[in-house]
Amino acid sequence: MGKNYTYKPGDPFPYQYKYEHMAVTTDCVIFTYEDWKLKVLLVRRGGEPYKGDWAFPGGFLKMAETAEQGALRELFEETSLTPSSPVVQLGVFSDVDRDPRERVITIAFYALVKPSEVTGGDDADEAAWFPADDLPPLAFDHRKIFDAAMERLRRDIHFQPVGFDLLDEEFTIPDLQRLYEAILGVKFDRRNFQRKMLSSGILEETDPVMDDGCALDGVHSNFSEYAADDCYESPALRPSHQSIEKAEESPKPGSSFDTRPKKTRPGRIGSLFRLNRKRYDEMKEDGGKMEF
Repeated sequence: MGKNYTYKPGDPFPYQYKYEHMAVTTDCVIFTYEDWKLKVLLVRRGGEPYKGDWAFPGGFLKMAETAEQGALRELFEETSLTPSSPVVQLGVFSDVDRDPRERVITIAFYALVKPSEVTGGDDADEAAWFPADDLPPLAFDHRKIFDAAMERLRRDIHFQPVGFDLLDEEFTIPDLQRLYEAILGVKFDRRNFQRKMLSSGILEETDPVMDDGCALDGVHSNFSEYAADDCYESPALRPSHQSIEKAEESPKPGSSFDTRPKKTRPGRIGSLFRLNRKRYDEMKEDGGKMEF
């Protein structure tokens, strides 16, 4: 069998085969959580093909870089964003007709970041965050890539602390519930969710708030509407504005209008928590899975 290559000593790639070669790109699916919504980073393409359409940040891989290096470079060039957490390889997308320019395969990555300012650059006219449940039409096969990223995120949330990576270091259980509902696309019973989270042992309580679960102004700054209604057990027990004003004049110790700080009972709705990473790692080592 005759040789099917040319050997060029001293060349960076001395064995040069005559087979057709395909191009390789990378794409990044970047998630954040803001205003109670799971969001995705997109860029508006500045050139053809699909000029003016929205797509994930990405581009062609250079000869001297790894796929991850190329993904991070393109992400920064097109959005000015550098993720604080590692990018994770999502998969390879290789449909023959996925790119009208030439035969191109792409290696997709995904990452979770805190809300960040982004700016379009390089060949991206604009960069912006979009709600994951309300995306515009996407260029290339990027809708397929997005669906794969959502499937991966929903799977990982059972085995990785992905939800905690999107929240502040300290959060309430309603904060965590709203995030998990946004990712999984479901609604949880608040009491069941709270019970499961507390019994898992992966949360540790930080500074407590009022005994009734409310901050001094009635609602903790991190409360969602889930928590606000729990500051009083039922609407019938809610004081009127007049009774509040009267109580503030001379609150009786121990009364429902006593605004002096009191230590909360563990796990009340307004308590602040952080992730106990040691306990989480132990649970993973034991083969545990988070159930909601």
